[in-house]
Amino acid sequence: MSAAIEQVAKLLATSRCPVFSLDSDIHGCRSLIALAERVGATYDHVNGRDLVHEVALHTDIGGFFATATEVRRRADLIVVGGDLPTAHHDLLLSLAASKPDLSGGGRRRWFQINGKAASAGGGRPLRLPKAVEVGSPDYPVDAVLGILRASLAARKASAALANADAFLSAMAKARFPVFVCSHLTDVPSLAMLQGMLADINKTQRATALFLPADDDAWGMVLASTWMTGFPPRTGFSTGSPVYDPWLCDVDRMIAQKEADLHLWVSERDEAPPARRGGPPTIALVRGERPVAGAAATIRIGKAGLDHDGVVYASRIGTLRSVAATTPSDLPSVRTIVSHLQHALTGKDMPC
Repeated sequence: MSAAIEQVAKLLATSRCPVFSLDSDIHGCRSLIALAERVGATYDHVNGRDLVHEVALHTDIGGFFATATEVRRRADLIVVGGDLPTAHHDLLLSLAASKPDLSGGGRRRWFQINGKAASAGGGRPLRLPKAVEVGSPDYPVDAVLGILRASLAARKASAALANADAFLSAMAKARFPVFVCSHLTDVPSLAMLQGMLADINKTQRATALFLPADDDAWGMVLASTWMTGFPPRTGFSTGSPVYDPWLCDVDRMIAQKEADLHLWVSERDEAPPARRGGPPTIALVRGERPVAGAAATIRIGKAGLDHDGVVYASRIGTLRSVAATTPSDLPSVRTIVSHLQHALTGKDMPC
């Protein structure tokens, strides 16, 4: 281990443009972002191409958002915007089995947006037995939302949608309608949804429940934001954090030979992508064997499995601690980064 730490520290110290691909719990992400600042690296999530669409909902559009707990207690009308990742199906089913207790009583009504390419890419679609489908399979989700938005504003719509009248009637009676969404595969759908919410909030209260496709990845987004002010695809090449979804795209930087060192960190059972002629790779992975072609491989544990950790949980809308289910001697990401910080600076990593 000490030899590996020394080798990795030398590579980081001599690199002029290092890039980090990260996937860890909150403690691991915090330490890696601090290391990126120390060595002037650019960082992104290992699945940054998918995450960037979810980040765009907040950075490019903004909007109205609530937590799952508030939705459970207040929402008397829930509209599911397209199919959601399989990981969130249990949450939707639990909401369907409960009643709001802070909205004046009564049952909770459900609608589900029906549109072309509505899947959020998370697996099999969920069909709620109590939900009324509104929309048309002939139109994309953003078009369906646009037609519903126009109808809510008493404007002429370009096409008729199935159960649109029932949706409008339910919206008029609702005290706290909530639209549940994931990234919906495209920014126009997100923009149209938040535009609709802005219109509704002029006369009544309404909000959205955003459910990320990957809770661990969203935890990294939150950690990055509170540490630097920006989500992933941020770099420290100038000394200060710079956020640019194109400029700081790690995959693009590697493909265009802008990076001279790649640090890949993943607590999941997945290997770094094979790249011929790419920069030297440092791999922090759970696998037992060295990564082929890597300049250095360090085996790490997983939060909640090998060691305790902290993760983001969309079910409660905040962070939660996870205890090790099968404790092992494998080091955490934070432990490895602490050793690297000491090798680079001669000082321990701050809390």
